[in-house]
Amino acid sequence: MLRAGVVGLWSIKDLLAHLTAWESELVTALARLAVSRKIPHIVEIDDLDEWNMEVYAVNARRALSDVLEDFQGVHKHLLKAVEEIDEKTLTNPRRFPWMEGEPLSYLIAENGFWHESEHADQILEWRKTNGV
Repeated sequence: MLRAGVVGLWSIKDLLAHLTAWESELVTALARLAVSRKIPHIVEIDDLDEWNMEVYAVNARRALSDVLEDFQGVHKHLLKAVEEIDEKTLTNPRRFPWMEGEPLSYLIAENGFWHESEHADQILEWRKTNGV
């Protein structure tokens, strides 16, 4: 979990902290849907690599147990947030202009399960290649 090199210099712990940060941004965006017309931060991040490196810098020294706890906790919050959104809000591609023609479900998929799947595949490949 702590061995560097899974994706670039990142360990599995670093990847989990990365996923947690993105899902946390998503949970925040979903929580503010009903109270704000402001464009969520998650869709305004211009330089993804820079943002990801900032997240890495914040989390690099954190304990694995803390990262795991946050990863599991934010995932629970995300599931609850999604369950509370009605189907029409999730699927209407015109509901949120800042989604540029995509439904809200796309944002959730992209920053939730597609993102996790992408990194899970990388972890599996790294494990296979390194006999871990």
